[in-house]
Amino acid sequence: MTDFDAIVIGSGSGGLTAALALARAGKRVAVYEQHDHPGGYTQSFTLDGFTFSPGVHYVGGLGPGGTLRRIYEGLGVANDLVFLELNPDGYDHAVIGRERFAFPAGKARLAARLKDRFPRERTGIDGYLDVVERMNDEMGRALPVRGWLDRAVLPFRTPTVLRYGLGSTEHLLDRFVSDPLLRAILCVQSGDHGMAPSRAPAILHGSVAGYYMDGAWYPRGGAQAIADVLVAHVRGAGGEVHPRTRVARIVVERGRVGGVVLADGTVVRADVVVSNADPTVTWGRLVPPEHVGRRVRRRLAHLRYSPSTLSLFLGVDLDARAAGLDSGNVWFNHTTDVEAPYAFAERRDLFDVGEIPGLFLNVTTLKDPSRRHDGRHTMEAICLASYDAFAPWRDSTPGHRPNEYRRLKQRLTERMLDTLAEVVPDIRNHVAVHALATPLTNERYLGTTRGAIYGTEKTLRNLGPFAFPIRTHVRGLFECGASTLAPGILGVSISGLLAAAAVLGGDPDDLLSARGQALAIYPSEDRAAWPPELLGTAA
Repeated sequence: MTDFDAIVIGSGSGGLTAALALARAGKRVAVYEQHDHPGGYTQSFTLDGFTFSPGVHYVGGLGPGGTLRRIYEGLGVANDLVFLELNPDGYDHAVIGRERFAFPAGKARLAARLKDRFPRERTGIDGYLDVVERMNDEMGRALPVRGWLDRAVLPFRTPTVLRYGLGSTEHLLDRFVSDPLLRAILCVQSGDHGMAPSRAPAILHGSVAGYYMDGAWYPRGGAQAIADVLVAHVRGAGGEVHPRTRVARIVVERGRVGGVVLADGTVVRADVVVSNADPTVTWGRLVPPEHVGRRVRRRLAHLRYSPSTLSLFLGVDLDARAAGLDSGNVWFNHTTDVEAPYAFAERRDLFDVGEIPGLFLNVTTLKDPSRRHDGRHTMEAICLASYDAFAPWRDSTPGHRPNEYRRLKQRLTERMLDTLAEVVPDIRNHVAVHALATPLTNERYLGTTRGAIYGTEKTLRNLGPFAFPIRTHVRGLFECGASTLAPGILGVSISGLLAAAAVLGGDPDDLLSARGQALAIYPSEDRAAWPPELLGTAA
């Protein structure tokens, strides 16, 4: 006898998508989450009255026919979600030294704006954007959501990917453009996948650029709203979601899954387990060593993870619009050296930091103006960082870490504020609340190896059909999440859908069967277009 038909370990978007798809198919599902808030990187937290959503700053794929929109509508959750479109004239702002460039929604508008700014690069701009568009079209046809990741068909369905996508992003740019500022602008979104242009596969960076080509959106209520809706629908379909419940071990009996053992010793039986944990957690901690297998063990021994982050959370009493900010994100680099932020992310000693070469700025209260009505704003400034710089304190107790760790956080806070002042000059005089999260914070709250924000490092070996497989060699054990297909909320949501399809032995399209769903989208920049009930009564 089993307690459930399927157990899902971890409540990130991948795990919750898998759980909801299985529950809608009539399966008895339980989700176990080690943290006290479900959601993984979609969770939010409050500090002195300011609410922050550290993991989701914008999403793509919500336009007509968009894949993420199709998933939300097909799973029957769209009517309970509201998204706000970021400034269509600049959903991302590149600030390179004193130079500024706003990314508009739409390929034609982006091409025109780039060619107006860089007239000598007109031909190369068209060539680069065409390649990005074709690669994304090919991957959309060959991979999700329409079927399994079949390596055999890739050469026939993805000729542009094979020609341009397997080399580095730097090499792709070399084919088309030469102006250093233009190259820096086209690379500035590399922070969305965490790899330097000299190392990032062109298909990886092209997927990010293509994902946002039609613009970007933000969930009303913050990222937690996505998790809350998914959890509510899992429960509404008869499933269970258990926060503050750590899984200690996956039970494997005679080569197949038999359930899990919780941290308190409780054994929960199920013939299917879907792990939304990363590979090192799944295979290094949860699966008994005798069932890991030689091939997986070798892979784990050489596995690298994506960078972690320093995240500076700010509550400010600043007129953000007067400071030149809007609902679009800001990507800041001191110079056109696009490799510098990634070299910084490799540093193991951060005590002697003179300057932080680049950062990302997100103002959530401009994306979702219903969050506050008192003129104050929430900001999140983020830069990539190495876990190794904080590893000496990994075994210390959170909240009681040594003075040296606190001094390092204070020093880095000052350096981040120095860099932020390049974008918002008067920022220091308006900070009401601040807190710095380090890679140890990510590790603690999200349970990720080395505090990684994108799972495994996104080399070609760790992307698409070459990443960790959704169906594993242990019968009844499946994986989903950022290390199985692609990073970001779209990638992990698709992985959860594919995991559910693998469990059920069907096509993922068949799981998107809800009808009467229509995702509501309103402009961040025009509250007059919102229905009154969405304006809220926040502080």
